[in-house]
Amino acid sequence: MRKCSLRLLKYYAALVVAMSSIPVAAQIPSTDSLLGAGLGVDHVGLVVRDLEQVQRDYEGLGFKVSVGGSFPGGLSNKIIHFGNETYLELLSVKDPKTSSGEMADFVSFASKHDGAMFLGLQVSSAKETATFLKTRDFDMTGPDPGQILKGGETEPPPPQWYTVSPADKPAAGKQSFNIPIFFIEYLKATRSKHAQDAAQQPNGAMAITAAWFVVRDLQDQLKTLRAGGFEPDQSREAFLLGARGSAFRAGSGWIVLLDAADKAKPLRKFVSDYGDGIITISVETSNIKKAEGFAESGAHIKPKHYSGTFGRSFLLPPITTHGLWIEMFQR
Repeated sequence: MRKCSLRLLKYYAALVVAMSSIPVAAQIPSTDSLLGAGLGVDHVGLVVRDLEQVQRDYEGLGFKVSVGGSFPGGLSNKIIHFGNETYLELLSVKDPKTSSGEMADFVSFASKHDGAMFLGLQVSSAKETATFLKTRDFDMTGPDPGQILKGGETEPPPPQWYTVSPADKPAAGKQSFNIPIFFIEYLKATRSKHAQDAAQQPNGAMAITAAWFVVRDLQDQLKTLRAGGFEPDQSREAFLLGARGSAFRAGSGWIVLLDAADKAKPLRKFVSDYGDGIITISVETSNIKKAEGFAESGAHIKPKHYSGTFGRSFLLPPITTHGLWIEMFQR
């Protein structure tokens, strides 16, 4: 199970804030106390070995990649912003040979493959989310404040976000999410113009709509998600890569679980190589023909269209996206 530690989850949030753009909570009507009025599906972290090469490859696929930076511990990142304020975060350790401590988990992950390491879920109140989960016997840590020093600053600014995360080792009798997710509340109300401009994607990409997880015990994971507040009456059947699964509404997006016991070859291989984890993200585009054109010119592949869970779709294979199937779709 690729499960992130609390320290790393806090660190992920710091990286994004350091890019001078903090997503705004979309005002989505919701009665789900787990997320409140938060955006829900917020960002996915893709850990890679060669950040510059990954940027070139994603730009070839029609994605605009924002300039990143270097951070304490030797971690670097770049951001792909989308119009609904979701984003794909590209992460890489500068020098694996000299990295230790928190960076060791990144190094260990990247030593196996490039791939998606975590999903962040935006909530409107970290405090309310923590209380909601703890009353349901989930072992959670937080809310924990976070901030980062920017150029020229010598004193830490006031908190810019709060995170709530599953305990690394749940106490006896307590529940925990066994997929790599965490919850984040952003405190800043607006995004920078840089982030708004960066969200104009050449291939028409507008949003990360779903994160697809392969799990070895589907029924147990379904039970845990329901216990954690992902309501069963908001679920739907989903299908991808020749397999069927269950999708749970998560704010404006979806969390989808695919059963590793399914006979679909991509799922069996993924679990055999890496265990449970994120195998796919669904990205909505305003123009599937434009997205397809970039796939043909940038990756030299001929996409095959199909009727997907969210609309007319085609798949970008992991060899072109560095370890992650990307479903491009148009509603």
